[in-house]
Amino acid sequence: MRYSILALLILLLPSVPAGAQKPFTEGIVRYKVKLTSPDNRTYKGYYTFTFKGPHIKKELKLDNGFEDVVLIDCGTGKVYSLQNRNGKKFAIQLSMEEMSKRQQPYLGFTVKDDGGTANIAGYAVNKGRVSYKDSSWADISYSKDWYPAQAISFERFPAARFLPMGFSYTDEHGIAMEFEADKLLLEPVENAVFRIPPEYKMISYEEYKELSK
Repeated sequence: MRYSILALLILLLPSVPAGAQKPFTEGIVRYKVKLTSPDNRTYKGYYTFTFKGPHIKKELKLDNGFEDVVLIDCGTGKVYSLQNRNGKKFAIQLSMEEMSKRQQPYLGFTVKDDGGTANIAGYAVNKGRVSYKDSSWADISYSKDWYPAQAISFERFPAARFLPMGFSYTDEHGIAMEFEADKLLLEPVENAVFRIPPEYKMISYEEYKELSK
């Protein structure tokens, strides 16, 4: 009898983790982006997040030519912003501590489902609202299947136990922002994606501010 029960448990165990949450450790999530300024000018583009272990690459490209790329290594604590100023390319070292401070207002957020569901990028998601301690909020659609492996991945959702698939909010400058995933790829990512291209000159943030004067 004891061996029969043990055999039954062995058969059942593989099915337990199947529905459990998994850290999103390697792959790509791309969002369609729409930004609307206070004077009603609208810009569209894509915001691509690439993950691999402790590495994160965030790449924002808008239809007006604006580009912003940030490389984060959570293992070493190094952060670089890749900037192209009039053909001169710089890899500007940023502060991981400063990035963490920017998340402080969003710590301890709560999520309340509104009972709605949707299909985004081919995946079933829940719909709800994120509320912050300062009474601000953001509408969100999210997957319960995964969560970001690194707590710093999404500035407004620190240490989230879900993967944001769609969200909208208005920032401190009055810019309304809308994001909706149109691609989610669970696939191997080359290490080269997270390297600073050789044509970029590495400088400190202080040096960059001097050059910008």
